[in-house]
Amino acid sequence: LVVVASMRDAGLTEEARNNQKFKFRIKEMVTMYRDFLILFDMEDEHYDGLDTALLEALVKAQNMTDEATNAGSIQLSGVQVALGWNRPDFAEKLLNSDTATKDEKALGSILMHALAWNLYDFTELLLAHGASIPMVAANMVLLYGSSNNVDHLRRYVRYHLKRSHHNEVNLNEKATIDKMIDRLSGSQHNFRSDVSNEGDPYFELMVWATLSLYPEIAELMWSNTQEPIKGALFVLIILRKLQKSKKVIITNHERETIQFMRKRFEELAIDIMDLLHQNCDNVLREKALKSGWERLDDMSYIDMAYICKAKDFVAHPACQELQDKRWKRGLTSEVGFLTTILVFLCPLLVMTPLVTFKRSWIYKESDKGGFLIIWARKFKAFCTSPSVKFWMEVAMYVLFISYQSYVILVRVGRVGDKCELNTEKIILFIWFGMLLIDEFIQILQALSVGHFSGWFNVIWNKIDAVMYIVNILGHILVNIPAKSDGSDECRLDDDSYDVGRVLLSISSIMFILRLIHMFISDKHLGPTVLMVNKMMKDFRVFLTMFLMVLIAFGVGYAVVLTEPSEFTEENTPSMIGGIFFYTFFQMYGELFVDDLGAEDGATYFPTRNKTDEAYRPRSVLRRGVVTALVGIYMAIVVLMLVNILIAMFSDTYSKIKMRQEVIFKFQRLELLMEMEESYLPPPFSIIHFILGRIIDKNRAKREQNDRHAHEQDNKWFDTVIRSSIIDCLEDYLKQKRQQEGTEVQTLLQNNSRYLREKVHQLQLYMETMNFNMQSSFSELRSFINTE
Repeated sequence: LVVVASMRDAGLTEEARNNQKFKFRIKEMVTMYRDFLILFDMEDEHYDGLDTALLEALVKAQNMTDEATNAGSIQLSGVQVALGWNRPDFAEKLLNSDTATKDEKALGSILMHALAWNLYDFTELLLAHGASIPMVAANMVLLYGSSNNVDHLRRYVRYHLKRSHHNEVNLNEKATIDKMIDRLSGSQHNFRSDVSNEGDPYFELMVWATLSLYPEIAELMWSNTQEPIKGALFVLIILRKLQKSKKVIITNHERETIQFMRKRFEELAIDIMDLLHQNCDNVLREKALKSGWERLDDMSYIDMAYICKAKDFVAHPACQELQDKRWKRGLTSEVGFLTTILVFLCPLLVMTPLVTFKRSWIYKESDKGGFLIIWARKFKAFCTSPSVKFWMEVAMYVLFISYQSYVILVRVGRVGDKCELNTEKIILFIWFGMLLIDEFIQILQALSVGHFSGWFNVIWNKIDAVMYIVNILGHILVNIPAKSDGSDECRLDDDSYDVGRVLLSISSIMFILRLIHMFISDKHLGPTVLMVNKMMKDFRVFLTMFLMVLIAFGVGYAVVLTEPSEFTEENTPSMIGGIFFYTFFQMYGELFVDDLGAEDGATYFPTRNKTDEAYRPRSVLRRGVVTALVGIYMAIVVLMLVNILIAMFSDTYSKIKMRQEVIFKFQRLELLMEMEESYLPPPFSIIHFILGRIIDKNRAKREQNDRHAHEQDNKWFDTVIRSSIIDCLEDYLKQKRQQEGTEVQTLLQNNSRYLREKVHQLQLYMETMNFNMQSSFSELRSFINTE
């Protein structure tokens, strides 16, 4: 590289002029060897071009040492150098030259480095010039091992797969990568099947970019996938699993990147769904939403959105249309609570206009079934509808807690009564046993798919577990017989009976509060249940701070109002109770000023008897200090902590209220998924189970027919729906480019308008200055002439 400095002839000495002539002579000589050298004239070119000149010199030096014999390979060698300098503009100039080659494998090798270094501009450039994507996808293991941002993946493998905190994790093993992706996706089989068989290497690169937390490259690969909606939802599933792993995602940058990618990919899925909703008819759109994905256990769009908690996607009108049909399932309209109860009391009502069914669910082609067969089909369709299951569960649960409350209040027995099982107890125990069996079936279903942790993470399942355990212990304790007194009769034990009644009281409260879960079917009460759940988290924060203040001032009261000689092992419970009693109830307005300020000590703190020689009344100072402590405590708790809690509740309320519609629709999907997987509530669950097995005695044959129909549906999906979705993706990308072009044009117009205004203002300023100067010269000239 020869750099010619800028020198002007004016004011130069003789020596400087000779130096200038010498440099121009060098410039003239170097021009003859233009193919070997880079000449950069600082006088003729912009100073920022020096970086480009250095890069060109390195490229030519690289070409001189290369063994490449053709110009195309020389250009690719220059692209590699430009990659090291992160100069996509220079690489684009080389690739667009007439001598540049289009060697896909060579470009693919360069693309591997661009991906590993998270160079988005280079990746987009190389893809546009035909880099071999299948070659890159076939070497995914190298990408996982060479990526600069995989520390969180190593942590994931260390904590969730190898269960070791000390072993070094190597991501260059295909088995480790496959197991990691299976764990993150929740797939029960090898998700990463052969890329050539899947036919979409862009999808594999999108998964890699997602796991590497490269949002721009992940979106670029997504824009080339064959199934953009499934791709976006799969990214959301992976990101949610990573986000829930607290030991894996530990830095703020990783959390912010995951949050940004989740929001962005949900927007992408919704945008494509909007175009699909606009451009496709109802049948095609419903078929696309219901189509399963073999690589992910035949999950549909809505199933994937449910797993990754994509609430806005679930709230899309297309998803809601399918959700409404699934909620009714065979019925033309949703039935209410009263209709459900009447039909179960009189099953023949399904033959009346009270309940209307879809004709395709009841009548078959060339069907000559009689009244009994048609009634059986209608009643089965009615019982399997999720809406009917829900209302039956509500009705039977209310009936159960009413019956249990009656038995506990009236028929449990009293202390000293005979140990006997009456009819009411037997019915209650059988009913309660059916509830336990139903819950146990849910646990087995979760274990069968390897998601027991998912079952236990649901707050209502935790409440059920505690509720059932407390209820069982309560019934056991109230029915424990007393120690034999020599008589032949068995009597209830006095010691365990009281504890059992307390436990039954707690379980009754929990059973009744469990009805809150039923409110999620209501548009207004459902989001309110979520508000209560979120506010409980705020309350835990408040409770931690409140306990610190409570204990601090409670101990302060005890120190001021008690003497060391008054504290003994016998009155330890009284001392601890006084510490918590006064400060806790003062928060509700009971100040106990008279009690705390009494001369003979507080009621709930241990004190000596007045007749004791060591007794002495509390001094005025100590009573005054206690009164002051009460005032300070009330100021901190009531004026500060309680108002902080109110502010936290208000913030939570406003956030959920803004998204009330979206939250309700997602809660309704949760309820739908629960009802579809469950039987009728106990005691009808056993009847439902038995009848289901009798009616489905030809299940194997039907499954084979369904499997054949499913294969036909997949072929139809491949030929029609996939092409429609790809068309929607192309329309989306086209609209995005047009929007970006419009934004750039608008920005240029705004900048041009701004510059014109500034130039106009400068012109006015110059005109004003000229006028003022002319006025000043005129005044000066007049003054001189006058003098």
